[in-house]
Amino acid sequence: MKLLAVFLLYASIREAIAVTTNREQRRDTAAFDPSRYDSSDIIYRDVAVIGGGSTGTYGAIKLRDMGKSVVLVEKEQVLGGHENTYIDPTTGTPIDFGVQAYWNIPVVTDFFARFNISIGPYGFSGYSTTFADFTTGQTIPNFTLNYNLLTAYNDQLNKYPDLSWSWNLPSPIPDDLLMPFGQFIEKYSLQDSAYALWTITGGVTNPFLLDQVTVNVMKWLDHAYMDETINGNAVTTTKHDNGELYVKALAELGSDALLSSTVTAAQRPEEGGVSLVVSTPKGDKLIVASKLLITIPLLVGNMKPFDVDDTEENLFKKFHYSCYYVGLVNNTGFPGGYRYLNAAANDTYNIPHFPGLYFINPTIEKGIYLYWYGSLTDLTQEEIESDVATVIHRLSNSTQEPNFLAFASHTPFKLEVTADDITNGFYDQLYALQGHRDTWYTGAAMISHNAGVLWNFTQALLPRIVA
Repeated sequence: MKLLAVFLLYASIREAIAVTTNREQRRDTAAFDPSRYDSSDIIYRDVAVIGGGSTGTYGAIKLRDMGKSVVLVEKEQVLGGHENTYIDPTTGTPIDFGVQAYWNIPVVTDFFARFNISIGPYGFSGYSTTFADFTTGQTIPNFTLNYNLLTAYNDQLNKYPDLSWSWNLPSPIPDDLLMPFGQFIEKYSLQDSAYALWTITGGVTNPFLLDQVTVNVMKWLDHAYMDETINGNAVTTTKHDNGELYVKALAELGSDALLSSTVTAAQRPEEGGVSLVVSTPKGDKLIVASKLLITIPLLVGNMKPFDVDDTEENLFKKFHYSCYYVGLVNNTGFPGGYRYLNAAANDTYNIPHFPGLYFINPTIEKGIYLYWYGSLTDLTQEEIESDVATVIHRLSNSTQEPNFLAFASHTPFKLEVTADDITNGFYDQLYALQGHRDTWYTGAAMISHNAGVLWNFTQALLPRIVA
């Protein structure tokens, strides 16, 4: 009798689960029924672009230039991603506090020229540098920063010319690329340049720089970055307003850009195009597109609404990421003409650990300072600004309360996988997803955080998408 009761209970639970599952499946399927939407809420396009950062914006504009219809979905209120610009309300001066410069190559200069935006050489000069341990506020005596020392690292990087443009690694993969970066530094006597390397790895926080897989560092400090840093081959807008590019791109896209919007559900059959349900400030929209171009970070949480299959999920779940934040602050009590770099007094190569600041730099607007902040784990704006204020008090010996003007989170940042995953062909498998279920991928997780490299990669990918 007890066995029968248990069986009946099991059958009842199984039936309830089946009913619930079927109801959810019907509801999910119903969300893609065009008859449920007003005609004005159904968007038919050749390509749907997900993510309106640097790469997504470039991809959407270039697809339109190729004569294709597009719709771009961006969760923020503006385009630009890691490009952040603050307009001083008193003077009207634009201040870039995210992306500072671009690699001076044709794909970059052509894109700015397309929007009639004037660009010129990027430079940061006219300031004295104070090296200080931000945990104590004490300055580090007899400390120097010499970027000319980076040539020794660049010599090693030049052994792998494909790294800037692809994940095409030698086979077998050399041990040098898979060892911890601290070990690589010792092997090639790069100790004198280690701190200089750290100063230009903003956002590479998880794991700690010296524990990073060397190839993951090289994918950040690539030929593009070295050309910008060593040779000064970097440009920015002459107005010091990198946001202008994205303002003009948005004006051109018009209603084809859905801001403050997110994909909540997707149908991606093996062929025949894709359908997306998108939550917007004006209600749900149904997008029906021949192709899907994804530019957002490829984390499982981000990709869940896209009906990922096992192959996709098994790759996306391998990614880990760093946490990175940027902001502007005034009322610091700092004397004019100085910038402050974090240097750990008692740590190897003076490289600080996180969470913490990279630097506090003056901007073109007197009294306003830029800061970049890294962490291994997600932090709130309140936690970060509290720590920044504490550091400012240590450095300035002032009782003034800092006034925070702007803040942006670039988290999740610098998606990476382990050395074992790289050895086992992770990036070959990731690149094999191109075109799978009419879905294509570009963005930082695929290639680089450098806009020039990203735009070049995307430019090469677009003809395959529309073929």
